[in-house]
Amino acid sequence: MVAPLHTLVLLVLLAGLPATAQPPLSDKIEGLLVGSVIGDALGGPDEFQPPRRSFWTEADVVLSPAGRADLAARVALGPYTRRPLPEPYGQWTADAPAGTVTDDTRFKILFLQSLAESGAPDGEAFARAVVAWHADTSGVYGTLPREWLDEFAFGARWVLGDRDLTRARPPERMWGGIPTVAGQMPFLPVAALAPGDPDTAYQLTWGANWMDNGAGRDVTAALVAGLAAALAPNATWDDALAAMRTTDPFGFADVPWVERRVARWLTRAHDIAERSEGRPARLYALLEAEAGAETWWEAHVPLVVAVACAEVAEHDPMATLQLILEFGHDTDSSLTVAGALFGALHGADIFPAAMRTTVDVRLAADYGVRIADWQRVLAD
Repeated sequence: MVAPLHTLVLLVLLAGLPATAQPPLSDKIEGLLVGSVIGDALGGPDEFQPPRRSFWTEADVVLSPAGRADLAARVALGPYTRRPLPEPYGQWTADAPAGTVTDDTRFKILFLQSLAESGAPDGEAFARAVVAWHADTSGVYGTLPREWLDEFAFGARWVLGDRDLTRARPPERMWGGIPTVAGQMPFLPVAALAPGDPDTAYQLTWGANWMDNGAGRDVTAALVAGLAAALAPNATWDDALAAMRTTDPFGFADVPWVERRVARWLTRAHDIAERSEGRPARLYALLEAEAGAETWWEAHVPLVVAVACAEVAEHDPMATLQLILEFGHDTDSSLTVAGALFGALHGADIFPAAMRTTVDVRLAADYGVRIADWQRVLAD
């Protein structure tokens, strides 16, 4: 049977169209970096505050395409009106304007500073950067750096060989040994050093990471492996998650009688999203009950929240960010992870230009660094 003329014409026209343009690697790396900063600045003002929810997350309704569009349209950087005073782990300026970041980004500043010094991810170089900023109480931020880094400085000095227990203690005792999000804050940019190579990204992260305890070290390295996979051409969200599951150079999945935590929590996130039946209010109730959060800043929590919210939002980047924000709890850490993943997959242009400019201007004004500076360090 001969196809109708209009069908043949359409096929000819489609054959002449270029393939969907893929962002270049440099743009995907910029997306990873700026996406993580946008996530931090977006979540910072509402971190651990009572969540402000919209119709789509308050009512027991299925999130429709119109709902996703409405959530996406709500994404906006805001000032710290709910947290007006400087906080060691939060913003360091009073009445901080929109785009101001928290410790999730400050740790990246320290790591990239150490990377510029050492030329490769290096735990001792990073420890020196932590100790130096901890000691700086004469700058414009006064004692805030010391208050922020008190717990980490003990471990940093131990890494550097200090055994005076009044000033140095084993990193394993930080935060009482709880696996936390600590390593996720500085080390996400390591993925840019091994784009498309999850195994190398994992091992580079592991080698530099004295911040994490127990399974948290594997969670952080696996997350960076997923970001490295996301930086590959034509990578998908599923490719990134598959890399997190399967990149396991030290054989965590082979340990007898225990389940690898990364696999457990990725499965739990998918299960929670599936049982929510597309209803954000139900998703939130399941996350509250089953995300295994004692403090909400454990290592697995941002991954569970980001993955479950992304599935319910049909992987719409901006709708996912708003869904995470309206869930609440450790909003800046969860949004940092989601922003980095979407930026690595789609490039910087997935985020509005005004939003990218706002966080970059605030970084320069508050800390004297720009996203472009980080890109140069990672490219060297």
